[in-house]
Amino acid sequence: MKIAIAALAAAVLIAPAALAQEHDHGAHHGEDHAEHAHDAAHYASARHAEHTLRDTIAALQAGEPNYDRMVPELAEAVRQQSAAMGPQMAAMGAVMAIEHQAEVQPGVHQFQVTFENAQNTWFISVNAEDKIQGLLIQ
Repeated sequence: MKIAIAALAAAVLIAPAALAQEHDHGAHHGEDHAEHAHDAAHYASARHAEHTLRDTIAALQAGEPNYDRMVPELAEAVRQQSAAMGPQMAAMGAVMAIEHQAEVQPGVHQFQVTFENAQNTWFISVNAEDKIQGLLIQ
């Protein structure tokens, strides 16, 4: 299923310069992420990207994108597409699995996301300020 968000922002797939590094989010999943000090490499890691992607999908499905977590260009693109995107996201159903496929360039992570009613590929990039700078669904 290809949905409208696929055309998101010129910021898509622009990655931070830092190399990815693994970090265990299980220790503080559900807590306010801002309370934990992290560096640019953490924000570029696959685990952080997955955590951010899970939160982003949930917010999009609820029709409440977290624009504060996005760079301005991406936030504007999501605002423009949110009316059409919300029902499509909700129709996919609950997330059943998220599998990291690759780091297609430094800090840009590709995930296979399986929902109750759909499966698609997501790309996400988080910058050194912990803002989503790229988001693409195919």
